[in-house]
This record gives sequence, C-alpha cells and structure tokens, in this order.
Amino acid sequence: MKRKIYKPSARSNISPFYVMNLLEKAKQMELEDKKVYHLELGEPQMKTPDLIKEEVQRLVKKGMPGYTPSNGIYPLRKKISDYYKFNYQVEISEDRIFITTGSSGAFLLSFLLNFDKGDRVAIFNPVYPAYRNILRSLNIEVVEIYPEINERTINLKSIEKYKELDGVIISNPNNPNGQVFNDIEIEYIYNFCKKNKIKLISDEIYHGITYDYQPKTCLNFGDEIIVINSFSKYFCMPGWRLGWVIVPKSLTKNLLKLSQNLFISSGNIAQFAAIKAFDCIKSFDSVVKNYKENRDKSSKILEKMSLLEYSMPSGAFYFYVNIEKLKIDSSDLVKKLLKDTGVALTPGVDFDTVNGNKTIRISFSSDQKSLLSGLKLFYKWYKANY
Repeated sequence: MKRKIYKPSARSNISPFYVMNLLEKAKQMELEDKKVYHLELGEPQMKTPDLIKEEVQRLVKKGMPGYTPSNGIYPLRKKISDYYKFNYQVEISEDRIFITTGSSGAFLLSFLLNFDKGDRVAIFNPVYPAYRNILRSLNIEVVEIYPEINERTINLKSIEKYKELDGVIISNPNNPNGQVFNDIEIEYIYNFCKKNKIKLISDEIYHGITYDYQPKTCLNFGDEIIVINSFSKYFCMPGWRLGWVIVPKSLTKNLLKLSQNLFISSGNIAQFAAIKAFDCIKSFDSVVKNYKENRDKSSKILEKMSLLEYSMPSGAFYFYVNIEKLKIDSSDLVKKLLKDTGVALTPGVDFDTVNGNKTIRISFSSDQKSLLSGLKLFYKWYKANY
C-alpha cells in the first residue's frame, strides 16, 4: 500500500469558519448578477475615513521603509497608550503594547505565549469560533461553558464550577449575542482569575460599540491581564489586518521573540496610517449612533416574527436569534433563505457546537437601506413558510 506523503496533520483537523463558506456562496450569486443582502458579516458600516486614506496616499508617495519593529512602531503604540489614558483613565506603558496582524495574530501570539500543550482554557458559549479552533490546533484543551438552561446570556460566575483551569477567555462586548458585562462582572472575573492563578484574556475588539453604557477595560482592575483589541470594528479599518495586545511586563520579552519569528512585523503602511484613526473619534462615535438606530429599527421587524426569540444586544452589532420553534436546522435555514431571497445570515454552529443548530446571527452593521430591505425579505419569507 502506497503511503500518503501529504497527509494533513491532526492539529489542522479543526472546524471551518462557516460564515466564510456562506460568504463564498453569496459572492458567487453576485457574480451571477443576483442581489445579495449581506447580513452575515461583522463589517463596519462606515468605510475607512478619508483622513486615513489620504495618509496612505501621502505615505506611498513619500516612499515607505520596509519592515517595522516586531512589536510595532512606537508612534502607534504611544497613540494607543494615550487612548487608554484618555478613554479609560488607565496608564499603560508603550512597552506592554504589541501591534499585531489583526486580532487573529494577537490571539495566536497570546495563546502560544501563555499556554502549553495540554493546558485547559475555558471559553463561554456562544463565542467567537476562532478561540476554540486556534486553541485546539495548538493541542490546548478547550473547556466550554454554557449558559444555564433557558438562559440566553452568559453568567461569568458559572466559572466557579470548573477547577484546575490554566486560562479563561472572555469577550466584552460579546460576539455573537451583543452581551456587555458590567463593571461588577468584569471585576469579579478578574479577581477570580487572579486569586486562582488563572491567566485571563479579555477580547475587547467591540469596545466603543455599546448602546447603554461603556464598560471599563479589564485593565482598570489591574495589570495581571492580557487585553486584545483591533482596528477592524470601532475604528472602521476591516481588512487592514491591524490589531494590538497588551500584556503584563513579565511577558514582553517572550512575546517579542514570538512576534519576531512568527510574523516579523505588521504592515508598515497600515501602522503609520492607523495613527490618524485617533483623530477620527467623533466620526466613529457617529457611526455607533447609526448602529443603535439600525438595531432599534431591525428589532421592530424581527419582533413581528413571533417564533423567533432573542435578547436586545447592548453592544457589538448582532442579533443572536433562537430559531428552535421554526423546526429547521440553522445551516439549512440560512442556505434556503439565501437561495430564495438573497438574504445572507450566519448559522449559529460557528458560535456554539452544541446548540448552534438552533440559532442564527444577524448583523445590523450594514447601511440601513440594505439592512431593512433584507430583513423585510426575511419577514416575507417567514410569513410564506410559517
């Protein structure tokens, strides 16, 4: 028997990111001149501000140098430090801030930096699927914590049931359900992890996109924390692949070595251009107001579909909807809806491997006209089928 040379490694046998598969089908429909309403992706409404794009043109004409330092250019790290001081009243040394290739690069570096093979890391479902999949590809055991029966929101105190954890990951605001943890909850999880010597990673990529109140960063409660953020959501720079991670001082030397060897550096033009993002805060805040209006108008359409159940999101830009009463698998529903109406939604299996077949995620970050048109088509399809 001939031995296969190019056989995939066991660590590469992870779940796909289903929403990207769906996007591929949607793009194919558009190539066939079919109208598609993109309510599946978490992409900001506003395109990158002109101020940033103009800076890119200036930098290109100027002639950019090649590689940057592996931890990122100092002026951008200084801007991020100043942002935390102004926005959260917390002092963060620039040496603790590392610029990464998107938040995805920050996750990979943080997991490699903090955990070894066989370590146990807890996540709270529903959750951004990359946490689970990256951890498993690194042979790190994933401990999945679910909401209590009949509860749609995450209770951080449920962590008390789990022993001998090496790490915990939280996202605030949460993708996909838009839950925002208040300051009491954040302080609780921080102190719990510190007391039990558990490493805590806080994904704050949707910070700034909240509708009821702005939560504190975990850094407000102490330095023993890894905080991840990105320019992709609030800062309206998706696709620029630029994020950052803040780590305790004791981890900076090892993180630098990992960054040097795995990524060398993040894109130079993206880094220098992102400095201008901090001059566009008023524009970003106005976008968040648009999201709130989108949320409220979307809810008025969704509430007409009485078989759907959901909680009003307090942050991010998603509805996480329970479709159990429709008696259809979420993957089948989104495929059928896309084919019948051109409306693209995300199946919940991305975010919850146990209950995700009963849920869908609807993004309300797109322009309002397209969003409401898509939801009205969904409602029309719902009435025809239920």
